[in-house]
Amino acid sequence: MITQLLMFQIGELGPMFGQLGFFYKFAGKDIEDPRPVDRYIGEAKRLLAVVDKQLEGRDGITGAFSIADIAIAPLLNALDFYGAKEAVGYDDLKNVPAYVDHFFARPAVAKARRIPDPS
Repeated sequence: MITQLLMFQIGELGPMFGQLGFFYKFAGKDIEDPRPVDRYIGEAKRLLAVVDKQLEGRDGITGAFSIADIAIAPLLNALDFYGAKEAVGYDDLKNVPAYVDHFFARPAVAKARRIPDPS
């Protein structure tokens, strides 16, 4: 299951969220046609629903904390950087917001976020 979820991150979440960020935050203001941003908002919503379902009854994406969490949780958090949480209905999800908060509350994750030291 861990390998499958890593492939899901590599082949689905990463590319689609990257495109969402490009069109929603960076290039969207320069493109009059709404189809690109609408397409990636819709795809992000679909993928978030998959993740939300996978998290049902689990603390981590596979149950126990794994490399899949390290690959997926930061990408979910990128929606905040893109300013797209509201557009994709992030706060309406049942499991994803608590999962991301729990992931970033881990002491090792907090320590890793300071490498390199941001100051």
